[in-house]
Amino acid sequence: MSDEIIPVPAASLDVYDRITDPMAAIKTLGGAIFKSGIFGLDKPEQGEILAMQCFAERKSPLELARTYHFIQGQLAIRSDALLAKFHQAGGAVTWTTRSDTEVVARFQRGVSYANIIATIDEYIGNGTATKADGKTLKDNWKKWPRRMLTARAISEGVRLIAPECCFGVYVAEEIESKTLEVIPTTLAEIIPPGKVSQAIALLVKAGHLTDGDTLDDVSADTVASILKKPQAFLDALNKSL
Repeated sequence: MSDEIIPVPAASLDVYDRITDPMAAIKTLGGAIFKSGIFGLDKPEQGEILAMQCFAERKSPLELARTYHFIQGQLAIRSDALLAKFHQAGGAVTWTTRSDTEVVARFQRGVSYANIIATIDEYIGNGTATKADGKTLKDNWKKWPRRMLTARAISEGVRLIAPECCFGVYVAEEIESKTLEVIPTTLAEIIPPGKVSQAIALLVKAGHLTDGDTLDDVSADTVASILKKPQAFLDALNKSL
C-alpha cells in the first residue's frame, strides 16, 4: 500500500491563476474528464463536479484520480491517499498484524494514539462483509479480505487521531462495501441452496402458504416484510431444521 502521493509541481498548476472565466473552464475541463474515462463517470455533469474539485484543491485531474474515487455521485478518498495525508500531517502507523483474518495497527500523532483492531469476524458479524443472507462474503471481501480490513483500520485510525484528514468524506472501500451488495427482491435469493422445501414448510406453518404452494405463491406484502429483516427469517429457518 502506497504511503505517498506524488505532488504535481506548483508551476504546472499556474494555469488555474490565469483563468478568467471559471465556469467556462470548469465546463471544458469537466467534459475532458468525462471523456477521458479515468473516473468511469456516467454523466458529463459528474465531470464538472470533479473539475470544481480540481480547482478547489489546485490539483490536476490525474492527481485527483490518485486521491479519490467517484462513487454514488460523490467523491470518496482512496485508503492509500488517506494514509498518505495522515503521514503528511505528522502521523505514523505501526502495522503489527496484516492477514486475511485480522489487521492490527497503532496510529499515532504527537501524544495522541489509538490501537486499532479490525477482524473479519467483526465485519461478518455486523453484516458489512456479507450479503443479505448474513453468511456469504461480498465479492470484495472474498477476493481481498486483507485489503478491506486494512482500509477499515486506516479509516478508523485516521478519523480518531487526525479527523481533519477525512472530515465529511467516506473512504472508498466503505462505499464500495455497500454498492457491491445486490439487494434481494425475491425469497429465492436469500434462501440457502437445498433449503427451499424447509423454507416452504416454515411459511406453511406460519400461515403464509398452504400445502402444495411454492415460493412464487407468497404474497408480495409477506415477501417485502421478510426482505426487510432477512436474517430473522433465516434464523427461524435454521431453528426449524
